[in-house]
Amino acid sequence: MLPYAVRSMSTGSTSRLAPHDGAPGSLARHARELAQRVRMVGEVRPGTFVRLETAAGAVGEAPDFFAWLRLAPPGARRYFRDRSTKLEFASVGVAATAAFGAHAELEQVAIGGVDTRAAAWFVALPFDPARARDAAWEPYGGVGCALPAIELRREQETTTLAVHLAHDTDRAQVLADLEVLASPRDVCVIEPALVRDSDGGGEAEWTQAVQSGLAKIRSGALRKVVLARTRRYVASGALDPVAVLSRLSARESRGFRFLLEAGAGRAFLGVTPERLVSRSGRIARSEAVAGTRPRGVDGVADRLLGESLLASAKDRREQEFVVERVREALASCAASLRLDPEPRLLRLAYVQHLATRVHADLRAGTTDADLVRLLHPTPAVAGAPVADAIVALREFEPFDRGLYAGPIGVASRDGAEIAVAIRSARIEGDTLTAFAGAGIVEGSDPAEEWRETGHKLLAFERLAT
Repeated sequence: MLPYAVRSMSTGSTSRLAPHDGAPGSLARHARELAQRVRMVGEVRPGTFVRLETAAGAVGEAPDFFAWLRLAPPGARRYFRDRSTKLEFASVGVAATAAFGAHAELEQVAIGGVDTRAAAWFVALPFDPARARDAAWEPYGGVGCALPAIELRREQETTTLAVHLAHDTDRAQVLADLEVLASPRDVCVIEPALVRDSDGGGEAEWTQAVQSGLAKIRSGALRKVVLARTRRYVASGALDPVAVLSRLSARESRGFRFLLEAGAGRAFLGVTPERLVSRSGRIARSEAVAGTRPRGVDGVADRLLGESLLASAKDRREQEFVVERVREALASCAASLRLDPEPRLLRLAYVQHLATRVHADLRAGTTDADLVRLLHPTPAVAGAPVADAIVALREFEPFDRGLYAGPIGVASRDGAEIAVAIRSARIEGDTLTAFAGAGIVEGSDPAEEWRETGHKLLAFERLAT
């Protein structure tokens, strides 16, 4: 393998030279227009923000969000796309930050009577806020969400480019970023080769953790515990988070995609199959995902593996813990609730899971923060009972999960889409640390669970080939 691969963003093929026209002319023109409007905005009152927006692209002609992000200076880029592809969000810079829930108190005000869309906040919360942060997670900050300084958003067939200005937004930085985004240029995508470096503490440490979890289960202290491990890769040069996410997305089309930078060379990203909660007005959707089988090498093998998963008493029991928790959480804030009568198969590129969908008609006054507080973490990423499982994980896992398995997505006045940040990795310069977990219940075998996490890491393993 060459030490560097140069890949075309448009085709995904590897070549010696792959320049890419990263800024469609219309987006560059809109960026210049917004810069002029930013200069005309007067002082913004504390506790409020303004949104300046313009249409970006004709109906059915959404721009390339990854190409747009690659134009921006690294360090404060964010990205999210839902599993159905109806929502896509990318941003550069931060206009304001707030604790999740408190963000709704910052009032969006109109300028000159111009009606605009509701601003979307990028949400990223740690799995276990009470656990001390490892040094690698400290740059990501604490619990909260961010209002983007510059936002590119597509919902259904409508795409807008927008700027947000709060009382203390760094307008000089916003104008500088808009100037960069208004300068179309060729972008050469260089992808350093990845080499697997280590598997965390190794299989022996994993086996010990699984056995400790099983001992808790047999004692009656737990019914399930979800253990995670890491795998570290080292690249032959600095990794571009946008390029890494683009490659992951090309291999796994059925998933929520996300990226959060915490400074140049630092990013958390992934393609996750799991929704925590989606809200549209007063309608909420969630799901219970658990149980795993690999995908088959052909159609027959794939069908047999799926049938094995559906028939597995162990996997059905593991998934039922999640169904029970999601049902109870949403029932506490819903006027009515609907669940799938039986789990279905959620088939992804490398694995397949059991999944049960849950729909809720919310009571008036239920907020996105209420929904996340009630649902996170589910037994799918923590265990059961949840509170006891989290305490056990602080003992069994030798690392801080940070944002891994935490809520991640976007929220606005009109709706929210929050995923669970699994099948994810943290980038630091030339190093990528991937995370994967497995649910441990009575009957779990440490070696089988180790292999299951290996299947879940295949998306990152393929980046090294």
